[in-house]
Amino acid sequence: MKILHPTDFSQTAEKARRIALSLRDRLGGDLHLIYVQERFESDERRYLQPTADTLNPEWVRRIEEGRATEVKRIQERLKNLSSEGGTSELRWGHPVPEILETAEQEGCDLIVMGAHGANRLDAFFLGGTAGRVVRRARMPVLTVRDEAEARDVSKVLLATDFGDASRHAWEAVEGWADAGVELALAHVVDDPRYHGDADYARRAEEAMREMTHGRSVETLLREGNPIDTLPALAAEVGADLIAVGVRRHAGAVGLLLGSRADALLRSSRVPILSVPHRP
Repeated sequence: MKILHPTDFSQTAEKARRIALSLRDRLGGDLHLIYVQERFESDERRYLQPTADTLNPEWVRRIEEGRATEVKRIQERLKNLSSEGGTSELRWGHPVPEILETAEQEGCDLIVMGAHGANRLDAFFLGGTAGRVVRRARMPVLTVRDEAEARDVSKVLLATDFGDASRHAWEAVEGWADAGVELALAHVVDDPRYHGDADYARRAEEAMREMTHGRSVETLLREGNPIDTLPALAAEVGADLIAVGVRRHAGAVGLLLGSRADALLRSSRVPILSVPHRP
């Protein structure tokens, strides 16, 4: 497995890096760190003229000097972070397209990144770097919030509604069990009409056993709101992350907005593994 870890050198990114290292060690493979610097691109658009023959030489000199200093500083920090194994890379541009392009070019199977920002509410997650990467990536993305406590991944709780997206998510993590990662499958009954319905509970249990392809894993059935119930259930069973399948539009719009996956991403203290599925 090849894991991409975008970093901004923050405490939240460091939490994500520790989890990325844990997954790399457990699952085998490589870890590639990336830092995207966009400051000088903004400076160039701001201060320089659009054609080469009208460029201000003084601004060019200052920008190039600043770029050289910044490159040296960032490369040293990346070198320190990758000293535990793996490779690192400094790229210039806008974070979201650079992260996605790197993931494709490097053939990454998973992106692990921190999720934080000045606005901790919807405006950040729906419009910020982490949210946009989740919506556009073709591979699973593990987001780690500021409040996350996990440093290792020894158990995964996968949420299922028995749809194609959750089945696809199960297939994505099923092989982790071979590396010693415990898997738990959970279905939260949020429709009050089926609360306390013994027949529905029996059918749900049968469906979960069928989903696991005969693997001996823990299956859990609860009633309530999945947004609140899943993080609490993860804490109850000692799961280090919650995996969810997310549906995509057929076009390039990205993940469906307003879904439970969105709300879970914004609120869960437990890291969320979003596995994209396009019908």
